[in-house]
Amino acid sequence: MSMPRPSDRRRSGFTLIEVLVAVVIFALMSAAAYAAVDTLLRARENLHARAETLRQLQTTIGRLERDLRQAIDRGVREGYGDRAEMLRGDGVALELTRAGLANPLGATRSRLERVQWALADQQINRVSFAVLDRAIDSRPTITPMLDSVTRLEFRYLDGGQWSNQWPRANAREGIDAGLPRAIAVVIATREYGELRRVVELAGALPAAAGAASP
Repeated sequence: MSMPRPSDRRRSGFTLIEVLVAVVIFALMSAAAYAAVDTLLRARENLHARAETLRQLQTTIGRLERDLRQAIDRGVREGYGDRAEMLRGDGVALELTRAGLANPLGATRSRLERVQWALADQQINRVSFAVLDRAIDSRPTITPMLDSVTRLEFRYLDGGQWSNQWPRANAREGIDAGLPRAIAVVIATREYGELRRVVELAGALPAAAGAASP
């Protein structure tokens, strides 16, 4: 058997230039793959964030509409005995008494609930109280509902006219104004812009035909 010649052994491997070229090509392919994976991960994170914001928005609107539709004729006493209307509000917040509070454990308590909706630091909060006629030491439960909110607005329909305040400014003192026929809600967010809802209150008396739209 013949021995390989020295020139044959030199041709059996890679030169330094060939190795460097292979390393550069591998580095370029790795960088391109990393950029593609990073883009996919960022897109996934953005999609998840948008889905979570949409879920919060749907939850907020649904819960607010349920509170409004279940508003009832029940005023309350506040911590120092001051009387509060069954529903009161202005252009940026409202407070009402609602029925239908869930009681899955059958506890001995009322099925009525006093709730507030308001915007604070670009966040919509739902505030609820365990009792209707509160004592001085009654503590509310604050539930953050939606972030990145630029505007929250309420308008109240009564007698075919929309107002930014309830009870009406001309309501006689000591006379309960009752419930508005409907409440218009505007929620403006950075992500989805402005959303509008008009909710008819089931506990309100029928209003005159031909009421103006908000």
